[in-house]
Amino acid sequence: MELAWNAQKNQMSDVKGKEMEQERKGKISNGDIDLEKTKHNYDLVDSDENLYNQVKNRVAALKESGSRVQKNSVVMYSNILTVSVEQAKIWGEEKTDDYFKACYEFFSEEFGKENVVSAKIHKDETAPHMHLHFVPVNKENGKLQARISMNKAKINYIHDELPKFLQERDFEVERGAGKKEKNIEDIHEYKEVQQLKKEVERQKQGLNKELDGITVAKEPLVNLSEIDKRKHEKGIINKRIELSVDDFQSLSKMGLENVKLRKKYTKLYDKKEEFKEAYNHLYDNKTELENKINKLNQEINNQEDQIDDLKKSLDKEIDKKIIYADILKNDFKITDISNKEISARMLLRDIESGEKPSNKKQAQSWKETLEDARESRIEPTRLERAIEMVQEMLQRFIEQVKKRSRGPRR
Repeated sequence: MELAWNAQKNQMSDVKGKEMEQERKGKISNGDIDLEKTKHNYDLVDSDENLYNQVKNRVAALKESGSRVQKNSVVMYSNILTVSVEQAKIWGEEKTDDYFKACYEFFSEEFGKENVVSAKIHKDETAPHMHLHFVPVNKENGKLQARISMNKAKINYIHDELPKFLQERDFEVERGAGKKEKNIEDIHEYKEVQQLKKEVERQKQGLNKELDGITVAKEPLVNLSEIDKRKHEKGIINKRIELSVDDFQSLSKMGLENVKLRKKYTKLYDKKEEFKEAYNHLYDNKTELENKINKLNQEINNQEDQIDDLKKSLDKEIDKKIIYADILKNDFKITDISNKEISARMLLRDIESGEKPSNKKQAQSWKETLEDARESRIEPTRLERAIEMVQEMLQRFIEQVKKRSRGPRR
């Protein structure tokens, strides 16, 4: 059996909907659910709290310990792990349950048992499956960081390592063929694709069954040699066979039935062509949808990689600022900097990097900003050197204005 695993990220606003779906609350729109079997569903995570409160409490604890949590933060990953109907029949109920327990064990080891808030096994649908939800915590620093804890590399790792983990526990599971770097972001889209496949196969089987029920006789419906020949005469122009009334009526009846059967065959053949066209259309739609999902997943992975890189750079800059602030406060006893000093220091950095004023007005403004900072903590020699540079540039602008005002020489 190939590993059937899909994951979807959720914000806090999504969690309540997941709980409603998982616990069969509200309106049930999925026709595959047998509510008589819902009582056999169970959760491997023992908790008195509902899913929403478990996630809310875990996120609150992470926030208290230093995690930055925003309104649009990814706070939960929803996973569906499925055993096919055929495999479930081969394994039986006990081994199928053990399979889900092994998957739960793997995710608990990878993401921390305290972060796996639910592992609900559903037995009331066509194929047994488990909804496993975990809060994406970075194991290295213990913070809520979905883009790091479930990045593209981690998704590929799970596709590779989970089958190995299960094989070690005597489950005949292998990596899904062609699934590398593929993780359908929306589980409902995945279900739509699977439902589309089922519908195509159902129509195909129904059409074949209907056509199999039609038998067009290859031999004539009436064997003329068996008809009682009353008289056989040879004429000059033609040949004639005389039949009894019963034989003639039988032959006529068979001829009419043959005509009806051929009409029915023609109608069903046309219907078959319509089904064939519909099948091809559905197959094309399925392929197009899968291609769109693959493309979207690739774009999401690329964007997440870029965001990860930017976030790492931002974290480094934030760390630097924290360190610089600590140095100023504890080593130099500087707890406050005036706005004039901040402006002058920013301008000094630009001047020392080679920037120059673009006009007389800007040069004058730069000069005033630097002169206003003479009473600040900026090293005086450095400040005066910058003032002299700006003064020289200002003087050049003044001379250019004077030259233009005198006009061309005669």
